[in-house]
Amino acid sequence: MTATAFAPAHITGFFAAKPDPDPVKAGSVGCGLCLETGVTARVIIGTTGTMGTTNTADTTSKTSTPDITGSGALIRLNGEQIDLPTVEYVVESLLGAGHSQCVVDLAADVPLGYGFGVSGAAALATALAVNADQGQGLTMEQAAAVAHSAEVVNRTGMGDVTGQYTGGLVIRTAAGAPGVGAVKKVPVDAMEVSWVCMGEISTSSVLEDEKTMEKINILGQRALKGMLKRPGVEHFMSLSRDFAFDTGLVSSRAADAIEAVEAAGGLASMAMLGDTVFALGDGSALMEFGQVGSSRIGTTGAHNL
Repeated sequence: MTATAFAPAHITGFFAAKPDPDPVKAGSVGCGLCLETGVTARVIIGTTGTMGTTNTADTTSKTSTPDITGSGALIRLNGEQIDLPTVEYVVESLLGAGHSQCVVDLAADVPLGYGFGVSGAAALATALAVNADQGQGLTMEQAAAVAHSAEVVNRTGMGDVTGQYTGGLVIRTAAGAPGVGAVKKVPVDAMEVSWVCMGEISTSSVLEDEKTMEKINILGQRALKGMLKRPGVEHFMSLSRDFAFDTGLVSSRAADAIEAVEAAGGLASMAMLGDTVFALGDGSALMEFGQVGSSRIGTTGAHNL
């Protein structure tokens, strides 16, 4: 049995963490925008012995049929086998350890670890696909809540899934999974967003630094209040830029790239959490800093295909 779902990439501009012992209630407030590009999950589920076997030496080949006899899913990202804890959490939560064989093929148009919410998008798309295939009676919102919990438990994100489930420019006004937290979707045209990736930032290392998080939470709450007073994509970019610099999270190279965009009359900031600079428009000012990617803002949230 096969099912496919898509979840958009999500760039967080600013946030404040809201921990809770219950991962469904934990999360963050803040604001981020979704892209038309993202992660597609193709999930193949079968009972033991129905998915073929291969020689042990061939099990990691992209062209071989995987031999899955254990309790874990085989996960591939853009054709390469990968350990992705958020997806493993989703599969085990929805199917149970050892319940069935599962292959998750993920196609991502943006890189993992650079502030695009790929771990959340992969978990969300997988949750929607597994739920649709297995007919477990969960609503899409309930399936999305499992993906949100996967992020919180594995400390890979706090609010991406909620934004990705909603789509567009999303203000998260109360923390929690879809159906628990609260959001305000800001009307916005599908304008172009450009970016350049400079390096990875470990989300968990930032979340575990108490001093850094204290500053982030104060500044994130301040930015949220400002956004609620004047919602709009340009104001979002301005608030995000100030948040990046005031928290001290922006790298020197990222700061140079942001300033180059501003010198050309544009708006730019740094993705949270990744050493990636994103800008409104074609991003021509970013070309000197590396390979420039682009996508339009995606106005629809995650969905089954």
